[in-house]
Amino acid sequence: MTTRSRLVWVTHPRHLPKAPPGRAVVLDTAFAAAAQWRSKTKPFLDALGGRLLAFVDHHEHREAWPHYVDDPRFVLVPNRVAHACPELVTPALVERIGGLGVIDDVVAHHDFDGLLSAVKLLRGGRAPYDEADEDARAVDSPGRGHALSPRGERLSLAMEEVTVTRERAAALEFHTRLARALIDDARLDPVFDDEVDTLARAARTALDAARRVVDARGRQEADGVFVVRVDDKQDNRMRRNLLMLAEERAAIGALYEPDPQGGAWLTAATFDERLDLELVEGFEGGRSDYRFARAPKGGRELVDGLARLVASRR
Repeated sequence: MTTRSRLVWVTHPRHLPKAPPGRAVVLDTAFAAAAQWRSKTKPFLDALGGRLLAFVDHHEHREAWPHYVDDPRFVLVPNRVAHACPELVTPALVERIGGLGVIDDVVAHHDFDGLLSAVKLLRGGRAPYDEADEDARAVDSPGRGHALSPRGERLSLAMEEVTVTRERAAALEFHTRLARALIDDARLDPVFDDEVDTLARAARTALDAARRVVDARGRQEADGVFVVRVDDKQDNRMRRNLLMLAEERAAIGALYEPDPQGGAWLTAATFDERLDLELVEGFEGGRSDYRFARAPKGGRELVDGLARLVASRR
């Protein structure tokens, strides 16, 4: 193993990179939703073949996972058990991977827990700072009782701001710089530290803007379901913030937004681990606590289905 392994960031499960030529570990990268995993994820894994040293993920896929669960290289733990991916990257796992060969490439989701998973892997299974695993859980599974440290909040907000405001290449370069800093000494140099502070402040301002949208455009449309309806497609950061704030007001938070290509989408999310959103008909993509669906006729049937799920768990 080497801390100079190449870092490859995945922006979306449908947008996987070309399979790297070396031995690879894949972290926090979900199988593409529904049947798309066969045309997106499977070809990537097939191309890696024996060069795949490990695949570690917590985004349950009920169709795809059974095909790989007996392969010891696959560490597949549902989100309801592992609230973030770094906790799965243990010294024992790293030792096992090391027995298979040198890691040439680390392929990781480009969000906060994906980055911390990559950092932890390349530090031999050791977190870069004491609260890192808990911070990853707090950011990736909000509302489940996890505490976010000031350091984790600052880093995660800076990453969020970069993802939204910079071109893709520049954003991924920032993620690589941050990962390298955490891998090497778990500290940031003063100039980079100031950059992170500036970015985090901007992200806090964006969260305040989302709160105003929820206050103006959201309401409880069914028992246990708070829906925010907007007039245009939201960027990923605003979508996440709107859903998180909606979840704070009911058992399930939902966002209805039009699709520029036609129609509309309803995205639903919940902090309640008793609620498996995959059980609601129509929601085809996502994970048990975060699902999305095409929403004809204003998404009324989907909202009613979410309300029935809430009622069934009472």
